[in-house]
Amino acid sequence: MTSNGILGREDVLGVILAGGQSRRFGTDKAVAQLDGRRLIERVVARARPQTGSLAVSGRDYGLGLPVIGDTRPSEGPLTGVLSALQWADDAGFPAIATFSCDAPFCPLGLVARLAKHLPPALVCGFVSAQGIRHPVFALWRTSALARLQRIYAAGTRSLMAAQDRIGAVAVPFACGPAPAGDMFFNINRQDDQALAQAWLDAC
Repeated sequence: MTSNGILGREDVLGVILAGGQSRRFGTDKAVAQLDGRRLIERVVARARPQTGSLAVSGRDYGLGLPVIGDTRPSEGPLTGVLSALQWADDAGFPAIATFSCDAPFCPLGLVARLAKHLPPALVCGFVSAQGIRHPVFALWRTSALARLQRIYAAGTRSLMAAQDRIGAVAVPFACGPAPAGDMFFNINRQDDQALAQAWLDAC
């Protein structure tokens, strides 16, 4: 961590959230192919250089990375975030950066920008791009863990609601190289997979 409180690369455990059911896609979308590579492999390639270490929340995809199991019954991405924060705190990381396993175009400067715009007094910064909030793409201080556990125990399951309750900051991101300029384009359906492949073919 720098003298002005900005988190550095080595302070951050990158966590790829891959514990969803992929109901809209029909099969596990993390292993869906995009230009010959699994989606999760593409996210790993973008997340690894931005973080001090990298792990997967959910299940083992044979990536040679630590796998963080859920510490409570899975009820959406907040469950994965809580488990990852506990794991990171135990490992001595002051922060985690969360990535979605189905967003293969996320920017390489994601973590650095979130860290730059996360005030020392706040525990979370999340992405806002093209007027859309992306709560899964966020930087979380591990000091948020106890407060998030209390919020969860009180019944909150929405990641967005949890961020609002702990006082998170929105960090704006511009357009970039991705379908329709949306670097946080996520592949929820097979139509999205086809659109992403068509964009790559046209590049």
